[in-house]
Amino acid sequence: MSTQFSAHAQALGYFYQVRYALFLLLKASDDSCIYIEKLDDISFDNDGTPLELIQTKHHINARGSLSNASSDIWKTIRVWSEGILDRELDEENTKFTLISNDIAIEGSAASLLSAGSNRNIEAAMEILINTAETSSSNSNKKAYEKFLELTDEQKKAFLRNTIILDCADNIAEAKEKILHEIRYVTRPKHVESVYERLEGIWFDKVIKHLLTNSNSSISHRELQEKLHDLQEQFSRDNLPIDFFNAIVPTEKELKEDERIFVEQLKLIEISNRRIEKAISDYYKAFKQRSKWIRDDLIIIDELNSYEERLIDEWERKFEIMIEDIGKEKSKDIFIKKGRALFNWMDGEAEFNIRKNCDEPYVVRGSYHMLANKLKVGWHLEFIERLGYLLGNITGDDQ
Repeated sequence: MSTQFSAHAQALGYFYQVRYALFLLLKASDDSCIYIEKLDDISFDNDGTPLELIQTKHHINARGSLSNASSDIWKTIRVWSEGILDRELDEENTKFTLISNDIAIEGSAASLLSAGSNRNIEAAMEILINTAETSSSNSNKKAYEKFLELTDEQKKAFLRNTIILDCADNIAEAKEKILHEIRYVTRPKHVESVYERLEGIWFDKVIKHLLTNSNSSISHRELQEKLHDLQEQFSRDNLPIDFFNAIVPTEKELKEDERIFVEQLKLIEISNRRIEKAISDYYKAFKQRSKWIRDDLIIIDELNSYEERLIDEWERKFEIMIEDIGKEKSKDIFIKKGRALFNWMDGEAEFNIRKNCDEPYVVRGSYHMLANKLKVGWHLEFIERLGYLLGNITGDDQ
């Protein structure tokens, strides 16, 4: 197997683990808490005491076979056996679950530890002991040793609480299960969009959980709150906000046709730091509006109507600025009054695209998008000073 393929399979297995953990927590009871790779792949507990440990094993070329010497089974048994031997796990009161998208061979220990009618703890124990004592597998050697270190009573209690679920969903099927769980909390046409954002929040949460070596759990109630927040964002008078923490480009990284609004700010001598903030608002609003359109959450007509509202309000303020300047036409007054107009937009303008969608970067960024087309401006002579830039981009004569 190539290194590239192996790494791909390993990454896919990890994504499967995290996605399946999301599914399990969604359908768990209200007081459930989950850990990712604290004691195992996934664990549910109550007040810090493990109640259920879950190992997930995902293979690209399923369905393979779970034999008596399967490394998937023995790696899992080793982890659990070490936990019991170290007294981190109570074999009498902890539920051990192995979920695999491979197939348990008929008559194997894995098949005898399933939840089906052929479940037979004593027979499974005999097979596992025999395998551990006779198998020549070097990769399983440590696992065999740890399992055999358990007393017979510990083995019986351990296996009595062990369930192996074979033929489990693959990573794509796990997604379908999550979609099934959330379909009741949002409109059918928004289910995919809610799922995408929920999984994004979940992966971000898990990554932070692992990077900080957190001992804290992720609760069902916390997940439900996130889901309810998303549900509210998809109501008729709201829109989801997805790019608040987006990494934004620098001025140098902007394309030629994205720099006119920056030149507008330079006309009124806005500081570099504020220009950086403006670029951030522009980029986030552009990405956000594009995503709303792709997700079929908004139509072009609504965006056009919104921009007409923004332009109308700007025109009123711009006319006031013209009156205030009067005959006092000088470079300094143009800059001063233009900056005041920009400050109004940057700090006071509150025009929600929908009633409850009040994220400031949408308003500010939309104004910058209009400024980039010279439909609005801050300096009294912005058209005269910068019109040639728009002509250079479009190829029109000015």
